[in-house]
Amino acid sequence: MLTCRYHCLGKPAVWTPHPLPHGVPPDTGTYVRDQNGARFPDHPIQLAVQALFALDERFDPSSVDITGCASSVGDVLRFVRSVDSTFRFDVELVGNTLFLVRNCKNDVIPDVQGYGHSFLDTFTSFGQDDGKVKSHQRIISYDLAHLKCVIRFECDGYMAEWDNQSTVLRKPVINLPKLKEPDSINMEEKGMVVPQDSVLEIKTRAATRGDVEKAEHLPRLWLRQIPFFINGYHSQGKFVDVRVQNVREDITKWETEHQDEIKRLASVLRQLITEVKKANHLKLELCREGSGPLQLREREGTTNKALTDSWERRWIAKPGSEDGSDGDEGDKAYPSARTSSDLSDDSRASFSFDYTECSVECGYCGNCG
Repeated sequence: MLTCRYHCLGKPAVWTPHPLPHGVPPDTGTYVRDQNGARFPDHPIQLAVQALFALDERFDPSSVDITGCASSVGDVLRFVRSVDSTFRFDVELVGNTLFLVRNCKNDVIPDVQGYGHSFLDTFTSFGQDDGKVKSHQRIISYDLAHLKCVIRFECDGYMAEWDNQSTVLRKPVINLPKLKEPDSINMEEKGMVVPQDSVLEIKTRAATRGDVEKAEHLPRLWLRQIPFFINGYHSQGKFVDVRVQNVREDITKWETEHQDEIKRLASVLRQLITEVKKANHLKLELCREGSGPLQLREREGTTNKALTDSWERRWIAKPGSEDGSDGDEGDKAYPSARTSSDLSDDSRASFSFDYTECSVECGYCGNCG
């Protein structure tokens, strides 16, 4: 089982169930794919980085191998599990850390139908901040086959109580340090620390369609280390059955039974670090279409950096440095498992990652295809 630490600012919505049956209105309005991308399109990952330093001034990024959105790591996990998916996100090395950055910006989810968002709004509450909070983002860190990962994800809510136990331990966030970087995003001290083992995810569906297949969601819950899975079943918006499941044991079992895929995920991420280091003069994105291979391509048009200049300097600064001086970016070695063509400054690069012929025995070397 992954051992994770969590870091968050603010507070997720609390689970507030209603007597059943309970009707909710149909979903209406516009829903963006990525709240951070919509609000901070130039640097959508920066607020998570600021939160890390705000909560822990001693945070040392030099040990972090991978950081980014859980959805991006999930895209790579779907690839190694041979699940069809189409995606594109930016990849960039900052110091020794590979940043995986969604580039959805203000993309909206098309053809939203059903009652899922209304159910979430009705059965969870931000208290006095209801209607003001658009999203609660959490950050967890864990080791994935010796890769130190810092992952951000959007949280549906948390359980104030479970299994007839006492209310979860919560403490207010106090005395956040003033961030010195001139290009910081404004942050407000508010909310409380809520333990990761109380966090939940919600899925809804029409009762006529049968039960939600829990097995389909376990990879997502494992990646985010979410222990509670709530399923709401409705008849034309009237919820008649709501099931709260503690899925800790299911997640542990899934991890045990999918060790090959997890090792393959780590191997692909290591290879990605290697290839991005080779092409360090290019701005790159990782893409896939359907059942095809991973493709590492040069980004087109105007490109943004993962972090602003001052926050990039802080990320790569030596621990304890006050002047933002750079650490040694080449300290970590990621030997390449394949050979790619030499690149000139004006070249357009496209690397194909195809591990379909590889196995645990070869360490998913990338040379068996």
